[in-house]
Amino acid sequence: MIHRKPLLALLAFLSLTGVIAAQSQPTQAPTAAPAPPAAATQENRDPLLELPPLPKHRITLIGGTIAKLDPVRDRLVVQAFGGKKMPINFDVRTRFYYNGNPVAQRELKPGQRVYLDTMLNGDKVFAKTVWIETAPVIGDGRGQILNFDPAEQVLTVRDELSSQSLRFQLTPATVVHNGEATSSAADLRPGSLVSLSFGPPQGRYATVREISLLAKPGAVFSFFGRITFLDLSRHIVAVNNRNDEKTYEISVSGVPDSILRSLHEGTEVGVSAVFDGNHYLARTIAPAADQGDSDQ
Repeated sequence: MIHRKPLLALLAFLSLTGVIAAQSQPTQAPTAAPAPPAAATQENRDPLLELPPLPKHRITLIGGTIAKLDPVRDRLVVQAFGGKKMPINFDVRTRFYYNGNPVAQRELKPGQRVYLDTMLNGDKVFAKTVWIETAPVIGDGRGQILNFDPAEQVLTVRDELSSQSLRFQLTPATVVHNGEATSSAADLRPGSLVSLSFGPPQGRYATVREISLLAKPGAVFSFFGRITFLDLSRHIVAVNNRNDEKTYEISVSGVPDSILRSLHEGTEVGVSAVFDGNHYLARTIAPAADQGDSDQ
């Protein structure tokens, strides 16, 4: 006669032993979990947290005071030291600093003095970095001279980034550079492209420390570099100039079509162009190989 209780106990013991033995078997070193299918990854992505990388555009430093702040829509308005209010966007990609130390966005307050690394993101001005400062703020900018009042020593510049007209105060300490030479305020003519650095206002406008004349109407420029953009329908090429590693948009409307057809993105070219106050107009443009042949 077989007793059921000892038999059941034996079966339970053997079953448990099998489980323990299976768990005790040596296993391979742990490996990373397989990546989820692309569809699942896309489905779980939060567009607010995984924004695309910012474009690699020119960075402009803007100094001023926060006139308005909208933390819900991630916008602020800065009263620039040039006298104009500038709407600026920011998001989770923006870095914030208070006197040089990293802080959260919530540290932004209306009335604070700030300076910002700004760039164009689409058609909006975007703050890549925001510094909240208790020390005097400085800034720099780039644009085109609209007017210079020698009596008041006030310079009006259309800002390259915002296209707004900003006014700056020159002082006896302001230094004007024309290439490698030191120039005077008499060379600050309407239509000229300039870069400038400025400090806090002393009166109505920010005071200019240095001005560099980049291009005057009628000046001839030579560019040598790679074509990064080409639009023959608008007769426009963009050349990344090797001398200063900057990209210039150049009109080639006066260049024969037979030459333009030999150009494409990536071609190394040499360009001689005249600045007319609004555009660089190519007088000649040729692939680098052709220029090398002409020099021999």
